[in-house]
Amino acid sequence: MAAVPREGKQMKLSHKCLTVLALPGLLLGGCLTLPGQPSRVGPGLLAETRVSVAADPSALAFTSDGRVFYTEKNTGQIRVIDQDGLLAQPFAQVPVNSAGQRGLLGIALHPDFPTVPRVYVFYTRSDSGVSTNNPQAVFDNRVVFFQANGSVADGGEVFVATLPATSATTNVGGQIAFAADGTLLVALGDQAESAAAGDPASLLGKVLRYNDDGSIPADNPSPDSPVFASGLRNPGGLCVDPASGSVFVIDRGPDGASEINRVTSGADLGWPAVSGAANTSAEQAYVAATPAYIDPLYITPSGELLAGCSFNPSGRYGPDVQNELFFGQATEQRVMIARLDSPRTAIVGVEPFTNSLRGPIHALGFTPAGTLYVATANAILRLAPLPG
Repeated sequence: MAAVPREGKQMKLSHKCLTVLALPGLLLGGCLTLPGQPSRVGPGLLAETRVSVAADPSALAFTSDGRVFYTEKNTGQIRVIDQDGLLAQPFAQVPVNSAGQRGLLGIALHPDFPTVPRVYVFYTRSDSGVSTNNPQAVFDNRVVFFQANGSVADGGEVFVATLPATSATTNVGGQIAFAADGTLLVALGDQAESAAAGDPASLLGKVLRYNDDGSIPADNPSPDSPVFASGLRNPGGLCVDPASGSVFVIDRGPDGASEINRVTSGADLGWPAVSGAANTSAEQAYVAATPAYIDPLYITPSGELLAGCSFNPSGRYGPDVQNELFFGQATEQRVMIARLDSPRTAIVGVEPFTNSLRGPIHALGFTPAGTLYVATANAILRLAPLPG
């Protein structure tokens, strides 16, 4: 309960977060950021800067005590923000291959955190154990977890699953989330091998489902395979509806458009046979011949990339948006709301939540207390309603 009023306060300067620039690129002090002035980003809405010099943040996760974990794509560092600001010591670091869209891409806390103090991440591992952006120096994509000892890791990574890494550096995906039943979901892109997305023998272009130790759940569509759903190209968001338990995934098409899909066991989300709506005769024939095919719930115009999705658990921003699906328009730099129907199986309307945040959105998420955080290309923002 203590985290709720702490999140609700306006940002204040703290002596614990004073930063001194000693030499170019060298920051001294307990915290590495100093909050800036909040800016109005929508009707009755302020954006407060929690981290002003974030290094290409890629994913967010939240504890019940108010801490924020986030990943840095290129450095391989997992960082922690507490009530006073960004902690100087990273929680952990992994040896990433960060070429193209590879890197440290996904993060999720065990559903029983902190009783089970595991912090899970998805990353592309370099073949030398040293971080690099050399496209050839790649070992695999993998999911691992770290045991948390407060805000630092207790020991090294614990292996969960190895996933293929092709020679391509695009369409990696790497989104992870825990389902309502406690299983771990991984959205992996096709990595430029589009035919693999429809191949049940390949892990590429799939939503994968594991137990928390990396074993395969007995009720997967095939009990000897982690494949839960197929037909993804380049996942940009993965989230679970706490009200219904349904899984939603954002996928990005080849024309720069994006779609939001509701994922069910054994579902075929279409790629590469169908991209967006099934408009051509070939696409319509595929749909007619594929009982597992599921239409997207929402499709953006060409060039409108989406990034990150999360469900609003509280009435902090008003009762009319509680339990709705929030997602980021990366290129338009704003947060959107997708309103669901009563069965929570269809999107019935989409509307803006913010104006432009003045930076491409990489990820977003709600804390357990219901505060929305947004990771842009170089900052971590906290959105707060205006008082009164």
